[in-house]
Amino acid sequence: MTWDDARVNAELWDGQASYRRSLEQVANDALDAAGADLDVRAFVVGIPLDSDGGVVVEPARGHFDRSIVAQSTYLGTRRFNKLLREEAPDTDSPIYLAALEARTRRRAVADKLDYAARANGRIHFVGVSVRIGDHSVFPVLAIQGDQWRELPQLPDDAGDDFLTARSFQEAVLNTVLDVASRELDRQIPGSMVRIDPESVLRSAADLFVSAVVARTGQDQAFGALQAFDAVSAQPYEGRSGRGSILLAPQGDAGIQTVMELEHPVPIGRARSLRKVLELSVGGLHLLCDGREVYGLGKLDPDTPREHSFEARVSGNGSWELWDGDVPYLRVDNGVPGMPRELLNEDEFSVTVDRVFPDVSARNARFLWEIARGCTRQPHGTMLVVHPEAGSEAQRLLPQAYAITPARLGPEALSAATGIDGAVLVSPDGRCHAVGVILDGLATGTGDPSRGARFSSAIRYLAGAGRGAMVIIVSEDGKIDLLPKTKQRVRRATVQRAVDRLVAASAEGEDEDRFMRADRGVEAIEFYLNQEQCDVVNAAREAVEGRQWDLARVRRQYIPIAPDPAMDDSYFVDRAQDTPA
Repeated sequence: MTWDDARVNAELWDGQASYRRSLEQVANDALDAAGADLDVRAFVVGIPLDSDGGVVVEPARGHFDRSIVAQSTYLGTRRFNKLLREEAPDTDSPIYLAALEARTRRRAVADKLDYAARANGRIHFVGVSVRIGDHSVFPVLAIQGDQWRELPQLPDDAGDDFLTARSFQEAVLNTVLDVASRELDRQIPGSMVRIDPESVLRSAADLFVSAVVARTGQDQAFGALQAFDAVSAQPYEGRSGRGSILLAPQGDAGIQTVMELEHPVPIGRARSLRKVLELSVGGLHLLCDGREVYGLGKLDPDTPREHSFEARVSGNGSWELWDGDVPYLRVDNGVPGMPRELLNEDEFSVTVDRVFPDVSARNARFLWEIARGCTRQPHGTMLVVHPEAGSEAQRLLPQAYAITPARLGPEALSAATGIDGAVLVSPDGRCHAVGVILDGLATGTGDPSRGARFSSAIRYLAGAGRGAMVIIVSEDGKIDLLPKTKQRVRRATVQRAVDRLVAASAEGEDEDRFMRADRGVEAIEFYLNQEQCDVVNAAREAVEGRQWDLARVRRQYIPIAPDPAMDDSYFVDRAQDTPA
């Protein structure tokens, strides 16, 4: 078969197209909620059960060379038989062998899809197959390889073939695919994949953390996620928990044990675990085998090791999972996500440039060092950068302690943030006041779920603090930079997104292509000028009209207009620099 002569238009069940679209939407929503900036494409691939049948692909647009995809059956069988001959699994359980064979076939399908894809550079993730008619049907998710490789992931060095979660983001995709396979495995295959993103993230985090614990040699690798959640939220004598838990089996030659508990603490006992967490200070870690904390110790610097998995508890419901110096997962109040920088330097620089356009590079560096210092404080704090910090310090008396203007070193900054109130500095990095209580009137904006610091900063910026910049470090470790500003982009990037939408809106084009292009435009709507807005509105109206004529289905688009806050300073290039 070639690109064009296969049964590309075959439908294996009613609802096949809507099933694929919902799978793509669920995967993108889950990854967005996790904080992973990835563009996922979904496919449905049907492999014939006999050699006379044809490969079916949804959507039917020739994405793959189906003659290559058809080879996956032979490849999967050959790999499975080789595995049985050379590795001799420890068990002959029919259930285990069936699962191993299914996994081997999924990997074979993924490998063939990688090779057969017309869009080079994509990586394919394949779910469990379900028999529908005379085909084995696989749900598939595809991601650009360069995007994927930028994210942290463990090497594929696990000894157990079932330890498949090499990263949190991979666990997210596997979880979505599992849900998709269950939707197919009904008496009548489903036409919609349904699961809320938070449920995906919780299941994925449990899968990934259990896989990490299993890599340390713990066979009963269950419950660690819940234990770390509980200890991070459990106070001890009024203090939030801070410390680290090193995952390592007892007797690990690369661990220096300085204290061994005669009665290990099960990790499921949150209050007991929180109490012993107080021991992990001064570079020492609680030592945990995945089920119990058995002592206190540290890594032996002279013993090389492939992995050093560590749960770093930052308190108030927050903790992160690290391997060496690489973070893989962050959980805040039970909600898992990708690890993130506490404060992004690029975002900080953009905000400084916009709020204080005349600040020198040297002073901007001073501000960055102060901001980084604030993020390292073990408690909540707030930094206010005001263009008239001297007069503002006097205005806020006696709600502030004015000081002789000076640039604070690390020790002085730590002391200044140790008392209630904000630290007030000028754009040149000099501190003018500490313990500042901000004023301001309620504005009707903000986030009612946030704390007093965030709310007071919003009020202040709407009043006397207009023209200032505020960094808020909350007790739970969350960091906010106000005012919120958009990233600067290239004009050509914006225009390309508009051009893609116009091309996808032409009559005869695929609806999925238009939906993807439309999501791309939604992401950059802030930057559109009047002409571009008119073009986008016309394209959406044309598609909306055709949908109504064909199926009496209408997706209501609200006409867009240029954002009043947008100006040329949001572009990194000048108008004359943009090629015609």
